[in-house]
Parts: sequence; structure tokens; C-alpha cells
Amino acid sequence: MDVEFLYRPIMQEPATHPVTALLSLSLGISIFLPNHQPIINSTKKVVVIVCGIIVLMVIIDYVFNTDLMPPNIIFKQEVFDSNGSVFVNYLSVNTAIMLLMISSAVLADIYGRQNVQQLIAYLAISIPCISFIGYAYGLETFYSHMSLYTAIIGFLLGWAVLARTSNYGGLKAILSPYLGGSIARYQSISGMLLPFSVGLFFVSLSNELNSSYIAMFVIFVTWFLVLMVGISAYVQEKIDAARREVTEKLILAAITDPLTGLYNRRQFFYLGMKELRRAHRSGSAVAVLMIDIDDFKIINDTAGHDVGDQVLIAVSNTLSAVLREFDLVCRFGGEEFCVLITDTSKQGVEEVCNKINSTIRGLDINSWTDLHGPVTVSIGACLIEKKIDLESALKVADAAMYQAKSLGKNQTYYSLTFLSVDNGLQ
Repeated sequence: MDVEFLYRPIMQEPATHPVTALLSLSLGISIFLPNHQPIINSTKKVVVIVCGIIVLMVIIDYVFNTDLMPPNIIFKQEVFDSNGSVFVNYLSVNTAIMLLMISSAVLADIYGRQNVQQLIAYLAISIPCISFIGYAYGLETFYSHMSLYTAIIGFLLGWAVLARTSNYGGLKAILSPYLGGSIARYQSISGMLLPFSVGLFFVSLSNELNSSYIAMFVIFVTWFLVLMVGISAYVQEKIDAARREVTEKLILAAITDPLTGLYNRRQFFYLGMKELRRAHRSGSAVAVLMIDIDDFKIINDTAGHDVGDQVLIAVSNTLSAVLREFDLVCRFGGEEFCVLITDTSKQGVEEVCNKINSTIRGLDINSWTDLHGPVTVSIGACLIEKKIDLESALKVADAAMYQAKSLGKNQTYYSLTFLSVDNGLQ
């Protein structure tokens, strides 16, 4: 369309060649597309390899002064600018090196080599960053024939490839939401902005030769600082991850039963009271179940505590499988389990209790059920439709459970008692 600003933002400075734009567009689409679909994955490989071959040929032509590329009119164009002057537009060697690195990083991403991908993408980003410093400091030797648009595009492509490794290595550590990641981000930003600003100040006071030295020093210091921050953040993240893992284990040990993995009594009360408050606001019914394994002492005395532990684990797994994810179940103590079911009804409670009873009766416990018959439980169920106190509800359910045992065990007793915070038991 002959709009010069769209390919040459600064007068008398380099322009973005159409081939550069086409290769960048192809690589950008390849970065965007996922890797897990075979057809797309194969197409990406072909596109990336073709892009890599083209820019590699440009580099070979430049280094060895060969003529591998198509006629010069394709890659070196004489273009008239808005003033009528002629300038030569071509795919420069620094642009070719940058695009080759990006192509290699995308290929590493396709093959799942995240460490290689991250390293190459990091190096690829450094080339447009050098060009940015060259434009900012007014040093043509630093940006050579790379246009500002090409530098911006290359910078964004490099970061796009690098972002695909955000769950790996140094980048994961820098992006960590924890304290170490926050410090690393501040250090990285200051490590880039401070040397750049200081260098810009001194360049304004120096001649061109001294400015080149200052720019090289700024580039070295900036990337050295960023590299050191990345390494230190990676080490810090590994140490912090180990600490978080230990902390999570301690928290888990504090809220769960070590044998069954269910919530313990303390956590059940904590979560149960939150659920009851929510039920108060919504006006939904809540059910509390007390479950006791029948004749558990006989199991321990007859077959030993190892078999008793197997029974406890099997029953807890059954309860977790039968109940919904948002229902609460805990090992209340010994062979007793407690369940809190929200948003339910009398029919729903009956269905759950029947399923618990039948599933537990069908358990196969080695060295017990094959010799002594099925494991059974007694369940006390209490459906509550008014404002309640959890401790009072548990007392009602516990009394119902003992009623089930007195009626012969292996069954459920449904309490018709309702609770009110104001009036107590009714």
C-alpha cells in the first residue's frame, strides 16, 4: 500500500523487509498453536524448519560470501522513501541470527526440550535488546540494518517462546507468586532500567567512540545481572519449594487422620461450622451421620490390629467414594466416623445411608471377611432443617447410632429430632 511508516518508522533508518515480516508471522503462528495435535504439530515442524533454513542460508551467504539465496531483488530491494531517495532494504544478518534462534527455540518446544528452549529464547531476546540500546543511544553499529519494527517483533516473539517455559527453571522461579519470585522480579526490572538509564546519561556527555564502550558495558552489566537474578531465583525457589512442601505436610498432618487420610475431629468441627453457617444463610437442610463399625474390638482381638487397620482404611475409602466431594467426612475417633451432608433431604439421607451400608457389607478384607463374614456398620442419622449447633447435632446423631446398635446393629436409625440455636433440643 506504499505506506512507509508501516515498515520504516524512523526516517533514514532501516526498514523491515517483507520476507522478515513473513517469517516473523509464520513463527508467531507456530508459537501460538498447541503441540498436542499430530497434524498441527507436523505442520509446525515444517514451517519452523523452512524458516530456519531460509535464515540460515542468509547467514551463510553473509559469512562466506556465497550466493545460496534467490535473486537479490527478493531479499535486497531498492526502495524509494517519502523524500524520493533510494535505500536498500534487505534481511540483515543480525535479523537472520535472531530468527534462527527463535526457530530453534520453537523446534525445541515442539520436542519438549524446555531447558534448551529457554536458553535459546533468552539469547534470542538479547539481539533486539542490543538494537534497542543502539536506537536509544544513537549508535548505528549496535542495530546495524535491523529496523525498529523488526527489533520489536523479534523481542515479542522471543518472549512468547520463553513464556511457554513459564513452568520451568529460572523463569518459573522469577514468576513465582512467593516472596522469592517477587524479589527476583524487582531485581530484574531494576537490573535492566538502572544500567540503561545511567548509560543513557553518560552517552549524552561522550563522543561516539566512548558511547560505544558505554553501551557495550551497559549490555554486559544488564544481562549479567538478569542472568544472576535468574540463577539466584532458581536456587531460592528450590529451597523455598522444599520448605513449602514440609509446611504443607505439617499442615496436612495437623488436619488429617494419619491412618485413613480423612479429616480429624478438629478440622471437621472447623469446616462443619462454616458449612452450617452457609446452610443458615441459604435455608438448606443439613444431615449429620455418626457411623460405628460393628464389633470392631472382636476384629482386633481375633485377627490382630493389622487387619483392624485394613478395615478402617477400607471403610474410610468407601465413605469417600460414596459421598460427594463437598460433603465432609472424618474419623471421629477409634472405629467411629462422622459425616456432614449439606443441601440434602430425608430421601437423600436415606439413599446415602443405604448405599454406605450395602457397600461396606460388600467389602473384601483379606484374613477377615473370607473367614468371619462381612464387615457391617451402625449409622445414626439426624436431619436438621433449623438453625443448629454442630455439637448438639453430633450428640443427637450419636444417640441415634447407639439406638441402631441396640436394635441389632448393621442398620441405620433416623432421628426425627430437630435442633434450634435458641431453644436447644426439641
